[in-house]
Amino acid sequence: MLDEGPYAAAWRRHRWWSRAFWITFLLYLPVLAYVSRVLGWTRGSGGPIAFAALAWMIACAVMAMQAWSLRCPRCGEPFFYEFDDRPWRMSWRRNPFARRCLHCGLPKWGE
Repeated sequence: MLDEGPYAAAWRRHRWWSRAFWITFLLYLPVLAYVSRVLGWTRGSGGPIAFAALAWMIACAVMAMQAWSLRCPRCGEPFFYEFDDRPWRMSWRRNPFARRCLHCGLPKWGE
């Protein structure tokens, strides 16, 4: 499906970052609970677990930004973001789950 075509590299990159984000996001609590139990961290020792949780959240945020800052392979504009330049709006419209480019309408995973 994604092995051919002029846009294949962009879709592979997006798929990699998107999967990395979701895996990191879904494994947050189980991994933190396991590490806390193995290392013997308790509620009273807030420092190490708070640091681990903060580092995990930062990693998750970085992966989300990488996944959702995809440039459309066709038009080069942000795939999931569009600026609404109507005088009474002047704000960004975003949809991280968009199935088409918000600018040119290229379907996600399209060639």
